[in-house]
Amino acid sequence: MRKFMISLTSIATLTLAAVPLIGLTQAAHAAPVTVRVGDLNLANPADAAEFETRAADATKRFCRARANHERLDLMSQRACKIDVRDEINDKLSDKQRQALASAARATPVAVAAR
Repeated sequence: MRKFMISLTSIATLTLAAVPLIGLTQAAHAAPVTVRVGDLNLANPADAAEFETRAADATKRFCRARANHERLDLMSQRACKIDVRDEINDKLSDKQRQALASAARATPVAVAAR
């Protein structure tokens, strides 16, 4: 009987040790988000604004899902948004980044008249 209990305890311990690992593998396979840019001319301020909206929406979706799954605190949620936004920008080509920068410079500024 004692040998049976030792075996049962060993199996239970190994099983409980595997449970957190299962959670980690599920978190590592979070659903990817995509930001379409093929239909946009990023040098055009209106299209650049559309890109910014798409990137912000994708960032919110991804970080909200991660926060719900991992129960992130506010600082971790902010870090998630920064990381996702950096990754989105890193995936842009050099040409796309330059076009986006030129669109930001070309954006008109509204000035009130007297």
